[in-house]
Formats: sequence, C-alpha cells, structure tokens
Amino acid sequence: MSCNGAAKDFQIDEQSQKISQFLQQVDHKIVVMSGKGGVGKSTVAANLAVFLSNQGYKVGLLDVDVHGPSIAGLFGLTGLKLDIMGKQIQPHVFAENLKIVSIQGLLDDPDSPLIWRGPVKIGIIRQFLSDVIWGPLDYLIIDSPPGTGDEPLTVAQTVTDCQAIIVTTPQEIALADVRKSIQFCEVVNLPILGIIENMRGFVCPTCGSTHAIFKSGGGEKTAADHNIPFLGYLPVDPSVVTAGDAGQTIDSLTSHTKEEMQHIVDQLIQKLTNKQKEVDDTMKMKIALPSRQNLIDNHFGHCEYFTVFTVDKNSKEIVGQETIESPVGCGCKSNIAQTLSEIGVKVMLAGNMGDGAVQVLNNSGIEVVRGCSGDIKTVALAWIAGSLVDSGDSCHEHEHGCHS
Repeated sequence: MSCNGAAKDFQIDEQSQKISQFLQQVDHKIVVMSGKGGVGKSTVAANLAVFLSNQGYKVGLLDVDVHGPSIAGLFGLTGLKLDIMGKQIQPHVFAENLKIVSIQGLLDDPDSPLIWRGPVKIGIIRQFLSDVIWGPLDYLIIDSPPGTGDEPLTVAQTVTDCQAIIVTTPQEIALADVRKSIQFCEVVNLPILGIIENMRGFVCPTCGSTHAIFKSGGGEKTAADHNIPFLGYLPVDPSVVTAGDAGQTIDSLTSHTKEEMQHIVDQLIQKLTNKQKEVDDTMKMKIALPSRQNLIDNHFGHCEYFTVFTVDKNSKEIVGQETIESPVGCGCKSNIAQTLSEIGVKVMLAGNMGDGAVQVLNNSGIEVVRGCSGDIKTVALAWIAGSLVDSGDSCHEHEHGCHS
C-alpha cells in the first residue's frame, strides 16, 4: 500500500473513532424520512426538535438534505454560514437546549444548488457527525432528504442505534412511496419508531369544519398494515405555512396543530421510555435465597422469608433487594415456585434441598444451586462472581468454599 493510501485509511479510522465517541454521548438518534418530497418532513423534524427542547431535553438538529435543505429557512437562519474553527464546527445555538447544523451553511449563496455525487455527500455527513462540537445530547434529530438514496443510507450505516420516523400525507401516491421507505428500513435494519400523517384534513378558520383535501387515515392504515406504531397526525394549517416562511416554528402558535404536535412528541417519548425499560429489564436477573435473620435458612420449605436480589448482568452488581414473605402453606413446594416465578426469579441459592423440590422449581423456570450457607449477601456475591457450583446437596466455591 502507498503512503498516501495508508494516510487516508488512518484518517478514516480516526474519523470513525470520533463519530463513535460522539454517538456514545447521544441517548436517542432519530432520522426523519419521507418517501417523497413535499409532505412536510422538514417541518415535522424542526418541530420535533423544538418541542423536545422546550421540555428540557438537550437536542441537536442536523440537516443533511443536500439538494433541498429547509431547516435553516424554518429557523430564520438562511444565509448564516457554518462557524468553522480549525478542524471543528460550532453548531448554531438556537435556544438553550437546541443546537442546529444545516448543510446550507456551506453555501455562499442560499439559492445555489449543491451538485454533489455520492462520495462527497457521504463525506460531509460523516464530517458533521465527527467534527461538530455537539456535546452530550438527549436527542439527535436528523432531517434526511426524501427517498432512499445516499443520505438516508449513510445515516443508517453510520449512526449506531438510529431509529426512523416516516412522514407521509394521506393520498395513495405518497403512501406508495412510504411502503418503499418501510422496505428500505427493513433491508438496512433501521428500526421504525412510527409514522406521522401530515396534512390530514383542512380545518376551516371560518366555520371550524374539517375537509379531507388529501383524504385521511392512509398513514394510520399503512402503519397498522405493517405493524408499525402510528404516532399521530397533523392537519393542513395555513398558520404553519406562514410561520415557516417567517422562520418560526409552530410552538409559538396557539392552534389545534400545536396540540397535535405535542401529542406526537408525548407518544414518541413514551415509546422510547418503554423501549429503554425493556432493554434495561433484559439486562437484569432476580435471584432468591431462603432466609432467616439475613442467613441462608437451611429449611427451604419452612424459611422465615425469601430475600430476592436484582442483579445487573452488565455490571455484575446487586442493584435491588426485596423481602418476600413465605407463601401461605410454605411447606408446599409448588406454592413457593409459583410465587417466586411470578415476580421473575430465575435462580434459587439454597441450603439442603431434595431432588423433588429442585424439579418443581426447575419446572417453573428457576435454576437451583444447593448447599449454600452463611450470610445471604456474601452467598449472592459469590454466585455473581461465578464461584458457586451445585453439587447435589452441597454447594462449594471453586477454590475456597461458599460456607461462612
């Protein structure tokens, strides 16, 4: 390999490392997509960022729509050049919790087209992820161009743990393109957070009646057909157009549209919270120990109570502790097994126990380690460290024994 080739590979590796370091500081990465242009994707992305930042979240908004950037105009930043300091880029601080970078900031004339091929577009997106001084973020919102070209593909392949929101209008021609976007996400393993249906009905400012200019419900039906969450809808609202042209977001308006946008944001936060809880739960395990005065009770069927520890699989630490009263009729092994199984216990660290009791617990999905004695927390920590083995009626540490 030539020296130039080696240097180029080093630069790519260094950039990838910078991107990785930045993304580790971002809790949620969301790319806003659409199957076709003109559906209000950028307006939705802009207002998602604003509404989230207004709720106290630290948000970065990145516009990578190379051929039709709209974010700068929606925020009244048209003509504002990127603030480049050496090899780093300072994002525009729009509000206390909102930072913005738009590809339009590279243009000397906002009306000039960017005539770039794929490699150049890929390079600038990666640079915005590696060289912008974003700082830690709760949300990174990425406004991607319509379709399934270089930009969304680069985001999907570069931004780890990224998820997509797809914006559509109700008419069939837009929904057909949405279905292509859904298939794109499936092919590149990009999870879809949900679909938003924009321009769903026009609310007459005079009489208050709603007119389905572009039909209604198409986005919701498409979401249901593909088992994708439907986050909500936004109406056709002339005040949104006026606000956008004036460089204002809809959070400054008092309107039905603002209420619907808040509903969408609430739905988004709830889904992300639930998803994170599911991830956290899968990384935890509950272990039970028959106890008496904080010691292993050798009489499993007649113990004073059960101590249940919650263990984090990643950190190998005890992160929770609770006491479970012995079930009524504690001598009945099936009652014990059912009670512990219902609260999620997967392991029993016990003293002496017959094979029949072990089988009952195993049938309820509870692994048994027998022969343990002494302080319950010491025994639990020994099991977490992987130093306990079940030897029938006697449990030993590999080297020092588990009796205390």
